[in-house]
Amino acid sequence: MYKIAIIYAGATYESALNHIRIQELLGKIKVIGIGMQDIYAEYVDGYPVTTIENILQQEWDYLLIAGQEQNFAQMKALLVSIGIETDRIFSIMVFSLPMFDMEEYVQFVNRKVSIISNHCWGGFTYHSLKAEFLSPFINMFIPQADYIRLLENYDVYMNEKVKYYKNEYESNLKREYPVALLGDIELHFNHYKSFEEAEQKWYERKQRMNEKRLFVEMQTDSEELAERFDRLPFKQKVVFVPFETKLTSAISLKKINANYSGVFYESVNRLATGQQAFYNILKLLNGERDFLRVSEKM
Repeated sequence: MYKIAIIYAGATYESALNHIRIQELLGKIKVIGIGMQDIYAEYVDGYPVTTIENILQQEWDYLLIAGQEQNFAQMKALLVSIGIETDRIFSIMVFSLPMFDMEEYVQFVNRKVSIISNHCWGGFTYHSLKAEFLSPFINMFIPQADYIRLLENYDVYMNEKVKYYKNEYESNLKREYPVALLGDIELHFNHYKSFEEAEQKWYERKQRMNEKRLFVEMQTDSEELAERFDRLPFKQKVVFVPFETKLTSAISLKKINANYSGVFYESVNRLATGQQAFYNILKLLNGERDFLRVSEKM
């Protein structure tokens, strides 16, 4: 059982409270108290209330920040600057994840999983888990054929330097974005306005990569590319496809997309943003086999 300390108690605390209670009832956690700036009661929801300074000095395993989402990174950085280990600071919002389990989340954090993805799935997944980007494959996309070649020659390409190639116009964004080359692989940094910014983020996040805990993801509607992906040597990998398949690493979305009319990659992103119940993301990233939340029979 993990000892939990909470700081702040605003709207995010209110929305996560019932989920906190569930983890307590399951014997996963014990909340030792809440640290507040403005103390207006001795207890809130049965939890003792004290100052933030005092709660930080108590014995706890993990600290939950219950502030606004946009301020989480700033608050976490402040706590790290005073000597608190980054892996012991969580956003209280993760408790609201479907099928959340504290032990599985701690396992995910400790494993330090680096997600490699050819589209937005990786970034969306990290964001939903309120986790640090431990991969440079964020806020960008890679053409599928290029992506497979990169994965088939991973060590070679990852030792290449990122070089500016060209700018490309994006009609949805109504602006140009930088395209870079990693060897002969195109990296489309469509969420960046300049190559310099994209380059900086690439190397900054590349330094955080944990090569021992790679999770490789892809989406494709090409059976040939899916087969090549399935042959890759990565221990943890998954390719989302819109067709029925028996490939070991493939997950077919044919049935759940039966009434879906959009483009395929967006249906994959919908899973990462929690718009459709399909998998347990913590079980998936932790390498467990029973990660699917759907089945044909009960």
